Amino acid sequence: MTSIINSIYAGIDLALPNKRRTGFGLINANERTYSVATLSTKEEIMNLILSQSPSLVCIDAPLGLPKHGINRLVEIKARKLSLRLIPPLLGPMRQLTMYGMQIATELRNQGFRVLEVHPTSTLRILSMNRQDFIKFITSRLRGPLVSNEHEVDALVSAFTCLLHDYGCTEELSGFEGEGSLIIPRVDCASWVISHEPL
Repeated sequence: MTSIINSIYAGIDLALPNKRRTGFGLINANERTYSVATLSTKEEIMNLILSQSPSLVCIDAPLGLPKHGINRLVEIKARKLSLRLIPPLLGPMRQLTMYGMQIATELRNQGFRVLEVHPTSTLRILSMNRQDFIKFITSRLRGPLVSNEHEVDALVSAFTCLLHDYGCTEELSGFEGEGSLIIPRVDCASWVISHEPL
């Protein structure tokens, strides 16, 4: 687990379009760099992904619909781990869920691997807050000033992608068709903090 993985990881902290609140984060494990942006439209998201060609894209939004009620099995499993996910069909989350599913489908149709993540849960498992994470990532990678919490969450999402390729995540799976959530493994958390995984 000490070797550098030859990959680029993209994280998207998704918001509904035309509000310039979608965070985008990219980690280049080869060059030991990161970049961030705040986006507005689906076209901006797709263009950035296509131009950077990441090996894995991690999206902070539900990417599946529940079979029953407003919660997926994913949300129920997460709650048992003291992780709080907003139900995909609760109020305005319905629109975000449909939007996330649309983007994930288009990216997968372009040949990209796409996973669902939840930055707040990633940070909770790693015993970090956003400020801790920024100190952590900027001490290991070169990159620009991170200007808002959407960009932070996008970088956390990209980092969760990287942990996944290191074999340092687990999957909370739902019923068939509901999708799944990728979170860091608890037994990896201390390793991540005390070593240099990039």
